Amino acid sequence: MKINKSIIIITGAANGIGKALALNFASMGGKVAAIDISSSGLEKLKQKVPSIEIYNCDISDGNAVQQTVDKIYDNFKTIDILINNAGVMHSAPVVKMGQNGFDSHDYGEWDKIISVNLTGYFYMATAVLNKMVTDRTKGVIVNFSSISANGNAGQSAYAASKAAVEALTKTWAKEFGYFGIRSVAIAPGFIDTEGTHEAINDATLKSWEKKVPLKRLGTIEEVVNAVSMMVTNDYFNGRVIQLDGGLVI
Repeated sequence: MKINKSIIIITGAANGIGKALALNFASMGGKVAAIDISSSGLEKLKQKVPSIEIYNCDISDGNAVQQTVDKIYDNFKTIDILINNAGVMHSAPVVKMGQNGFDSHDYGEWDKIISVNLTGYFYMATAVLNKMVTDRTKGVIVNFSSISANGNAGQSAYAASKAAVEALTKTWAKEFGYFGIRSVAIAPGFIDTEGTHEAINDATLKSWEKKVPLKRLGTIEEVVNAVSMMVTNDYFNGRVIQLDGGLVI
């Protein structure tokens, strides 16, 4: 697939990896539709690269997703690539010691993680795949998983959401390969982003860094390079790239 001839939707595009992907693909001549819940972050992205079209949307809202994808389609007349990058990183044990004994995992936090990291991906893919199939577009869906999909202590909701994303990725590869639509995923390990530092305290992050065989965190640029390969290699399908420096959790 040629980037300079593609219409690319990127969710979670206002910051971090999503922003880097938007800037990268725009620099390659791709027409980028950036989606995020942060309107201020989107405005800053637009100021940096005016050619990027911005759309404020909460991907956990199915109706809002459908309306947003319809707007993007009406604007660009086709959709070639969807990058499901938006997500919420959260750590919490199922049971932990509280002030009055043992407390259980907050149900609201569980619902929030699943609604964004899993259901939001389903909403986005459903809306986009409908356009692709209707137009006979040979497109690609890129889903962001995580090293935590293998199971990570203290991350029940997050790990479950990412494992499910990998299952969806493989299911869609089988379901839509007939139409020439690919479905792939990337599972980063610990990447040096603002989100990582906000979700994980420095001491814990340092301990994980020591466990990585390469003895460092991954970079945003390395993630962008991997996603670019997945998008441009038309025979890569139904697989998950584990970009974790060799770390096993």
